[in-house]
Amino acid sequence: MQIPEYLPHIELLLQALRVNRERLNSKSKIAIDAKLLRGLVQAIIARSPFSDEFYLEAYPDIAEAHAAGNIPDLHRHYVESGFFEGRFGTPPTVDEAFYTTYYKDVGQAVARGDIASAAEHYLRQGAAEGRIPNRQIKPEVDYWISVLRDDTRAA
Repeated sequence: MQIPEYLPHIELLLQALRVNRERLNSKSKIAIDAKLLRGLVQAIIARSPFSDEFYLEAYPDIAEAHAAGNIPDLHRHYVESGFFEGRFGTPPTVDEAFYTTYYKDVGQAVARGDIASAAEHYLRQGAAEGRIPNRQIKPEVDYWISVLRDDTRAA
């Protein structure tokens, strides 16, 4: 798949989703074709920051495949597969002091030497658990967690 330069007009998306604007703005659930959902997510991910250096350093399997010529375009791999595998395109901004204080279990694990750092924990499992990497992004993470968990208080 080529990274999209085009997104369909909202009217076309609404037709494909079989919903009107009022329903889209409601709290009701809608079914979405998996291919359409994947395409929309890929369009968003394609425009997000990406670092070849980080991707190679963070994921040795990717570095090996890239060196062997099996993954010639790292950004394309991230957009088409990596994001859906739970990989990051850039290093997350993790505030070590905030994270290890806010998440006592991580602070204890770092102190025991079970994990090297809060950043490592967040990268390997914390993000998937919905943990907050730093104080500045907390409102945004809280919003998304409420949306993802179907919290009726989400705006």
